[in-house]
Amino acid sequence: MPQSFEQHFAQQPEKEKSPEQIKEEKALLLAEEIKEIQERMEKEGKTIEGYQRIIELAERIKEIYEKEISELSWDWETKEKFLTDWQKDYKEKFKGSEPHFSPDGEKIAARIKDKKGETIAVNGKPWEERFEDCRDPRFSPDGKTIAARIKDKKGATIAVNGKPWEERFEDCGYPYFSPDGKTIAAWIKDKKGETIAVNGKPWEERFEGCWYPYFSPDGEKIATWIKDKKGYTIAVNGKPWEERFEDCGYPYFSPDGKTIAAWIKDKKGETIAVNGKPWEERFEDCWYPYFSPDGEKIAARIKDKKGVTIAVNGKPWEERFEDCWYPHFSPDGEKIAARIKDKKGYTIAVNGKPWEERFEVCGYPYFSPDGEKIAARIKDKKGVTIAVNGKPWEERFEDCRDPRFSPDGEKIMVVVRKEGKYYRLVREV
Repeated sequence: MPQSFEQHFAQQPEKEKSPEQIKEEKALLLAEEIKEIQERMEKEGKTIEGYQRIIELAERIKEIYEKEISELSWDWETKEKFLTDWQKDYKEKFKGSEPHFSPDGEKIAARIKDKKGETIAVNGKPWEERFEDCRDPRFSPDGKTIAARIKDKKGATIAVNGKPWEERFEDCGYPYFSPDGKTIAAWIKDKKGETIAVNGKPWEERFEGCWYPYFSPDGEKIATWIKDKKGYTIAVNGKPWEERFEDCGYPYFSPDGKTIAAWIKDKKGETIAVNGKPWEERFEDCWYPYFSPDGEKIAARIKDKKGVTIAVNGKPWEERFEDCWYPHFSPDGEKIAARIKDKKGYTIAVNGKPWEERFEVCGYPYFSPDGEKIAARIKDKKGVTIAVNGKPWEERFEDCRDPRFSPDGEKIMVVVRKEGKYYRLVREV
C-alpha cells in the first residue's frame, strides 16, 4: 500500500515540481520500460510481443505531449464567440433536451425532434439520420466525434456521427470514449445477459448485472462492476476479480493503468478496494476513488460517526462537513480540492480548509497547470459565474459550464448562456 497521507506531508520536498517536470517524469518512466524490454530481448531473444509492447509505450509517450498540443491549438484569443440560440435551435424542438459540450467549448450537441423523428443537432445543425429515440450525445476527447445511444426498428445501439453500429441490442447505455477517442464502449443487454460492447462487439462474458465502462489511460483495458451468482465485483476486459462483495462500483485506473481502485461494501462496512484488496478502514459510506497524478495516493469521499470528509489512502481529514464531493488532486499531487457543504453554504475545501466564501451552489474544482489557482462554477444571489481561489467574477450568467485553464494557466475558457444564447468566453485569470 502506498505511504500514508501524514507520512507524505511530513516530508519536505526540495522544490515544487512544475507541470513540465511531472509530464517529463511520466514519459521517462515509460521510456525506462522500453529500455528494459530492449535489454531483455537482447539477452533472451526478440519477440513479437516485445515489439508490440514497445510500440504501445511509444504511443503513450506521444499522447502525453499531444494532449497539451491539442489544448494549445484551442482558440485562446477570441474573448467571446457565439455558439447557438438555445431556445430557437433546441428547446422549442425538444422539451427536456440537455446540452453537451465539446472539450474545447466550440460545439454544443443535444437531441431534437422533428416530423422525421429524433436525432442530434450540433450547434443547431441536425444529423441527416433520424431514429425512434436518440439521446445522451458524448464528444470524443478531441471533439471531432460524437456518439449517442439510439433506437430504431432493429433495436438499440450506438450511433457515431450519425452512423449506427451494425449490431443491435435489447438495450444499451451511454457511450464512453477511450482517452485517444478511437474506441467507444457501452453497457448493453441482449438475450444472453448484460455485458460491455466495444466498438459494437460485446464481450463474450455475460452477467446478471453490468454497469458503466471505465477505460485505462492507454485505452487497452476496460473495467466495470458486475454481478454474478457469486456476488458483486469488478471485471476487467470481461474477466472478474476473484473477490466478491455485497456491493461495489466505479472502478478507476491509476495513471499508469496498473492499479484499479473501486468502492466496495462488505460485512465490515464500506471502503475502497485496490486491485481487489480492501483498505483496512471501514466507513458508514464511501464514494468514488480518485488517484493522484503519480498514482501513490487515492482519495475518496467517506462518512463516519464524526461526519462527511475526504479520506486519503484510508486516512480521513480531520475536518468534517455536512457533505463533500469529488476530490481532485493538483498536478503535483500535493493538494486536494473538493466541493463541500457546511452550515454556511457550499464552497471548495483545499486539503480540508474551506474557502472563506460561501455560495448557493458550487461545482467541481479545477486546478491550473501550476496548481496555484482553483476555478469552480458557482451560483450566488447575483447569478451564475466562475470563482477563482474563492473570488467570483463580476459577470453573471443564466447558465455556466465548468471552467478550463489554458496550458499556461493565464486564461480560463468557459461556455455560458446569456439571454437564451450560448457563448464561448475566454477571460484572463
